[in-house]
Amino acid sequence: MAVRLLFPSYIFHRNFTQKNLDDSRGFSDEYCIMLRDEMDAMRRRDPIGRQLSNQYTGWQSNDGCERNPTFQKCMNKIEQFFIDEVIPFHGLNPSLCKLDINNSWANINDNGAWNAPHLHNGCWYSGVFYVHSDGDEGRISMIDTHQKVAGDFPNSQRTPTASYFEPITGECILFPSGLMHMVEPNPTNKERYSISFNCSLGYLDDNGRNGDVVGYDPAEFLFDLDVNGNPIR
Repeated sequence: MAVRLLFPSYIFHRNFTQKNLDDSRGFSDEYCIMLRDEMDAMRRRDPIGRQLSNQYTGWQSNDGCERNPTFQKCMNKIEQFFIDEVIPFHGLNPSLCKLDINNSWANINDNGAWNAPHLHNGCWYSGVFYVHSDGDEGRISMIDTHQKVAGDFPNSQRTPTASYFEPITGECILFPSGLMHMVEPNPTNKERYSISFNCSLGYLDDNGRNGDVVGYDPAEFLFDLDVNGNPIR
């Protein structure tokens, strides 16, 4: 074996409006419109909002979307997303741990608005759900802060310093809270609507903290290379 991948960052994403999801895991485009309308109402009630990572004219609400009745269906789908994929991926027993969406807030970025690089301290996973966006209103950028080399740094597809996700209506992205990220300026005259959130895990006893992945293969990130330097699958 030639290469072993060490310490990757695990990003999970699911589009809640895709047609193959059942009602417990997804919802309709009409519900996204309802969320957008509620966010517009929130901005009318509090036109100033708060200033954290949001820059220029970007509007951000105070915490509390998780307590707003309109957002409850969305929060339920986020929790189900964790139960379906994140919890088993880490080998945790869902009966011995409890997911808690600590806080969530609404974002509306208009032309030129962006979010400065930041982390989400004090939680396990963070995430963003795109309520309304066509994909060209400014990408979210995951920034690599790991110092890979101490000398000359080669530029290639395998040594990026950032990775990007387009904002698409219905898309939910989960990422470790310690992963540096930012949102690019919105170059369009359209507004991008999103909900951000932080999640923590509570453990019912000490055993709940210990993951045990069923069928785990220690060599899952170990691979040979072909003559072009690409992994042999």
